[in-house]
Amino acid sequence: MAVLESKPFLAPFRSAITTDLEVVEPASTIEDLSDVWEPGQRIVLRCRAELAPEFWSQTGIPSAEPVMLVGNATCLPARATWRSSAAFTEHDGRWTAETLVEIDGGVIAVEVLADIWLVGPARTGSDDPRNAVHSGAKLWQRPSPVKIQLENDDAAFPTTAISFAQTGRWDVPWIVEPSLDADPTHRVSSAIRLYVNSDSNLADPILDGTATEDIYALIQTDIHLVVFHRLAAWRDAMSPQQMEEIAEHDHETLAALGAALARSIGLPLSEALRLAQEEPTRLIARAREALHFGRTDGHR
Repeated sequence: MAVLESKPFLAPFRSAITTDLEVVEPASTIEDLSDVWEPGQRIVLRCRAELAPEFWSQTGIPSAEPVMLVGNATCLPARATWRSSAAFTEHDGRWTAETLVEIDGGVIAVEVLADIWLVGPARTGSDDPRNAVHSGAKLWQRPSPVKIQLENDDAAFPTTAISFAQTGRWDVPWIVEPSLDADPTHRVSSAIRLYVNSDSNLADPILDGTATEDIYALIQTDIHLVVFHRLAAWRDAMSPQQMEEIAEHDHETLAALGAALARSIGLPLSEALRLAQEEPTRLIARAREALHFGRTDGHR
């Protein structure tokens, strides 16, 4: 059944708004940005929009009242959002607006979600003058944000170096974070990521492969726990056997990673998921044992 969007005010038809979004800096298309962007480099997006003549009659807003174009960019890993806005103006019978969104390259990583909004004094249709205008209403936005990829997923495991101090994370050398909407069928590249704290003295050794084996064992243990815990959250909707069937058909899924990790520590996937929810400390100990954490006798 189709779902119609309902708002408590007059909203324009989608055909009444034309928008355009492009990368100004660095010089690139949105699709090719990951090939040219370098960590630390700022990104500037240009947002443009034009209103059709019927916009004003559809919304009931007098053309003399300000309607704003808002450019919005969000980086979830950086836990940061950037916005800029501009009022629509009329020239030669055309109502247009343009604004630049400047994104701090020092904190962003993985991807940026870009969106365009129209904000203005919406008409509610109320007979009460006090409630007749909804000031600052979001009159329109894109059906979905534009996903701007910043990194190529060529690495064996999705890894990003980022300042934890600037992004509000704990002061630890690394952290493994799952995507909140990731299910067993999601690709590993979009379901889970290792963030390395660029403020830490351990960052360079971890990233260039010269850290001690125990460091990598601890990172692997964290990956085990996060992957199993994320998959365990789906146990009521999808059995471990179903996850293993997914893994057999698609080796790039989160389910496939979980199945491989379970085999590497000598546990059935069902038992690994149970331990993740019910006895996480036992799971950590089992993973460390399998990864030979702390062994100094040379047998690994």
